[in-house]
Amino acid sequence: MNRRRFLQLSAAGAAAVPLRAYARHSLPVRHPYGIENAVARLPAWDGATSSASVPGSMRMFRGNLTHTYYGSGTVPEQPRLAWKFRMADYPTTLRDQPIVWKGTGWTGQALKYGDYAFVGSTGGHFHCFEALTGKLVWVYTAERMFKGSPALYKNRIYVPNVDNHLRCLDAATGALIWDWCGDYDMDSSPRIYDGMVYVGGEDGDLKCFDAETGVMQWKHEFGVGTGDEPGSTGIECSLAIVDGIAYFGHLDGFVRAYSLGERKVLWKHHLGVDVDASCLVLGDRLYVGVEDGRPTFHCMDRATGKDIWTHHIREGVWSSAAVSGKNVIVGGNDGVLYCFDAACGDLVWMFESGAGIWSSPSVVDGKVLFGSYDHFYRMLDAATGALIWKYDIEDRSHSGAAIEDGHIWVGGASGYFYCFAA
Repeated sequence: MNRRRFLQLSAAGAAAVPLRAYARHSLPVRHPYGIENAVARLPAWDGATSSASVPGSMRMFRGNLTHTYYGSGTVPEQPRLAWKFRMADYPTTLRDQPIVWKGTGWTGQALKYGDYAFVGSTGGHFHCFEALTGKLVWVYTAERMFKGSPALYKNRIYVPNVDNHLRCLDAATGALIWDWCGDYDMDSSPRIYDGMVYVGGEDGDLKCFDAETGVMQWKHEFGVGTGDEPGSTGIECSLAIVDGIAYFGHLDGFVRAYSLGERKVLWKHHLGVDVDASCLVLGDRLYVGVEDGRPTFHCMDRATGKDIWTHHIREGVWSSAAVSGKNVIVGGNDGVLYCFDAACGDLVWMFESGAGIWSSPSVVDGKVLFGSYDHFYRMLDAATGALIWKYDIEDRSHSGAAIEDGHIWVGGASGYFYCFAA
């Protein structure tokens, strides 16, 4: 079995198979950590009509609707461990063999809002912590993995789970407000735009829900792909939305531009076999990597979908790109973090971690932070790619980070959720 196939089966595929394909194992009923849920004292909502982040408040995967916000503040060059929390595990089976899922997965980004950090785990729990102390405030228990990333809107949290549910939780208490269930895994991270929740899913459908009520307003079916079993089947990425147009990939290998108002495809471009990475939008350009088929990183014309430049990346791309000044930075499953000139595609620098990079890099304060398939979480100089700092987090990390006010909140597959600070 080649390395890429092994990675698909062991790390990605198992979390993407419909619920019925697994043997069920019981999870703790309500309080796996021996606590009673308390109440988070949240700030009043600021009136925003989307889940886009603002400085000091990380509210969604990749920060905003164009995927160009990764945090704010001064990032210390030698962060220390402020606290860590050992999450509960999820024992199950894969191909009739026992397996235990631990910690956070792909994309698994945390939220930071008010005095609290929020994160889901592959152990099947969604957590609210005191951001500076690590004290657990409340926990919500689902049937399966919280694999994708949550979004925050009007002090509610919208979070997908591979038990096929999309849930809306009260961010103060963890109480369930509404719940939608389909037939396939939900691991596409939702976006809230003009009061509506837009999300994909392994059913291949683009879905729109009323954020207040959870009532589905419409869906557009794109079908399912024909990937490896177990494996992805539909829309695993998160939508980028600009001017009412959503940009997203699919297991069928297409990237599409879709008018949310007209509910129609404006263009589609076939890039390979599977596009799980989320699109980055910079002005009139779109940047996205291909996981399989033709493993390539693309710069595309946002109006037409035509390629402007491409770069071959061995073994594919699961990482969603980040902007850094005039450059774009993206991780490869070949173990290399690449920095390209956004305009022409010239390679500015590259950093070899030696292990596949599925995490989506965060660029804050002139620094790049990311995890990889080894057990280090790293910080590089965004201008040169020089290593500044690394920390042994004991296992791989595919997860995004919340970086605000000099703190870094990130998880990994060791089972721990970490907070680093000056």
